[in-house]
Amino acid sequence: MSTIPVTTGLGTADPEPHRSRGPVQRADGARSLRLVAVSFGVTVVLTRLYLALTGYPQIGGGQYHLAHALWGGLLLLIGGLLALLWANHWVQHVTAVCVGVGSGLFVDEVGKFITAANDYFTPLAAPIIYVVFLAVLGLATLARRTHLDGPRARAYAAADGLKEVADGPLTPAARTALLADLTAMAADPSRPDLAAHAAATRPLVEAAPVEPPGHRTRTLRAAVLRAENVLFPRWVHRLALIAGSALLGLFSLVGLVVLIVLWAGGPETTLILDDQVVPHGSRPPLLVVASAGEAIVGVLLFLAAVALVLGRDRWGTTTARAGLVIALAGVNVALGYLDAELVVSAVVVEFALLLLVERYRARFVTG
Repeated sequence: MSTIPVTTGLGTADPEPHRSRGPVQRADGARSLRLVAVSFGVTVVLTRLYLALTGYPQIGGGQYHLAHALWGGLLLLIGGLLALLWANHWVQHVTAVCVGVGSGLFVDEVGKFITAANDYFTPLAAPIIYVVFLAVLGLATLARRTHLDGPRARAYAAADGLKEVADGPLTPAARTALLADLTAMAADPSRPDLAAHAAATRPLVEAAPVEPPGHRTRTLRAAVLRAENVLFPRWVHRLALIAGSALLGLFSLVGLVVLIVLWAGGPETTLILDDQVVPHGSRPPLLVVASAGEAIVGVLLFLAAVALVLGRDRWGTTTARAGLVIALAGVNVALGYLDAELVVSAVVVEFALLLLVERYRARFVTG
């Protein structure tokens, strides 16, 4: 069926604008995903620690057992209902925590779902859990690097920013970001409707109340920074990095010893891993991968410690970060299959050291 153009005294009318329904990333989406990832990881670590300390108790007894996967599903449901019901800005953060904790409780029991014997301790469970964590963290990293551009993206960001105007008062940072979005929208000729909306909305934002300079949030942040400068000066921070990198590097170099034993051990050599004897002459692929990876991480961290001792802060922190990323993103996947309890401890220590490295770079190297 052909379409007849509508004509007016001025000529042929413009065709009907195309309605776009493509996804638009939230301006705070990357932050929410990082909150999901952190909540997920902390939940798995604390759950495993609690179960180990309490002897893996069962809630219910008898015919029924209330597995913690059920509580995870409940939190996922609560998070979804909150996001659907309420539009407040803080709901996004509560939803992220519910999704992270709920997913952590649910995925922690993946071993029961992939084995016929409902084996919570199956070796494959830890790598699956860790890969899920890395996937969420990787998605958060990609979202952070996404450049939110175009009139639609700015309009969505401005609509979210107007929620803070309604709740009031605005933080100076939120006001600056919102005005920047409105300015870009008003200057974009591709969407004159959104440009007109931005021009009409700008006076509202400019007249909105703004938090005073002495607001408690910024005052608390300033107090924390002052305490950090007093209690954790540069030499103390560097010393902590040197000690942490050296100790973790030496511990990781155990992987090099394992490699040597696997490839050059004599007939009388016996290797015991997680209470299991590795027969002489056998080279389990995952053990080889984990050992080689740990050896690389150990060398990098040890070199980072040496560089920091010599005052080569940029090179040292870059090398330390590379080693820790290799450990967190790769080595621990194979290590989790071999020893689930060891990988939980390794992730906590490595992530803590990575935070120290990033904070040192922000304070003294790139800041």
